[in-house]
Amino acid sequence: MVTSRQSPNDLLAALPSAEFDLLRPYLRPMVLDFGQVLIEAGAPIRQVIFPHSGIVSTLARLQRGETIEVGVIGRDSVVGGVAGWFGEPSSTAAVVRFSGAASAIEVSHFRTIAEHSPPLREALLLDQSSRAIKAEQTAACNAAHTAEARLCRRLLQSREMAGSDSMLLSQDLMAQMLGVKRNTISLIAHGLQQQGLIRYSRGRMAITDVDGLIRRSCECRSLDRLPVGSPPVVRPCVTVLAARPVPEFVQAQRIPS
Repeated sequence: MVTSRQSPNDLLAALPSAEFDLLRPYLRPMVLDFGQVLIEAGAPIRQVIFPHSGIVSTLARLQRGETIEVGVIGRDSVVGGVAGWFGEPSSTAAVVRFSGAASAIEVSHFRTIAEHSPPLREALLLDQSSRAIKAEQTAACNAAHTAEARLCRRLLQSREMAGSDSMLLSQDLMAQMLGVKRNTISLIAHGLQQQGLIRYSRGRMAITDVDGLIRRSCECRSLDRLPVGSPPVVRPCVTVLAARPVPEFVQAQRIPS
């Protein structure tokens, strides 16, 4: 028997129907346009956004002016959820990286409902925990794996989240995704194109050999393919642990630099 989901957003769809009904009257449809700034870093949260499709990047800006992507949000998550619940400003910016659709709710309504809905609060905390685990894995991945392997992984992740082999993806944006210089991306992208894995022109990226990208991706790609709705699982980066066992970390703390 086919059953209809109460929302295209996984977090909303997983709520008990009675809890979703508290939110339903205040949810409004929203179009996510490429490059749209949903939240400014340091600014108060005005609305909480539940993506139905598309990709939202969370970005941190360093003092020297660099902007680094520190997270990605799709239909399995929420933009501004925990900060909106606690009434805090956002520590990062949120920008649409792939167009899509969403449901949005004014933060005042959202906060009132969250205060009276334990299931909604639990869903927000689980989502935050999952994102923290992914951030830890990304930090390990950045330390252990080559820029090419990480880019291949991120291109595949973007493809799966966007549901498309083609996307707008400038070299500057890819540099933000990996936290590397633009010329590094230029060299890697040229090499991947020469090998027939991608087709790249004027900021438009098309993946032409999925299997080839998979072979060149780092092992962290397995974390990007957890079934929708599965609980967060801590799976440390094997390469990092193999290269630097725990006693080495302990000893390194005792050696003055």
